[in-house]
Amino acid sequence: MNALLQEINHRKPYFVCKNTGEELLLIPLKDNVADFNQYLVLNELGAFIWEQININSSVALLQDAIFNEFDVPLSQIQHDLTKFIPELHQYTSSK
Repeated sequence: MNALLQEINHRKPYFVCKNTGEELLLIPLKDNVADFNQYLVLNELGAFIWEQININSSVALLQDAIFNEFDVPLSQIQHDLTKFIPELHQYTSSK
């Protein structure tokens, strides 16, 4: 899973983020132009995860960051990350 995080981090420059207040729109760039037809909407937790992903990211570090920011049991965090990271990876890899 840590390898997926590194691949997502590598693809981050190919996306533009637009905060709408309650959500974060993740918009892919194609030829340096935003493709508004294929954006992904991230809720507060998804946006937090996206912002936390960097070159030093690991699942353990993300779990700790989420645990410290949100009032969520660790078991729920682990379950959510297990689902979310592969989905985010698939989205960022396909654009």
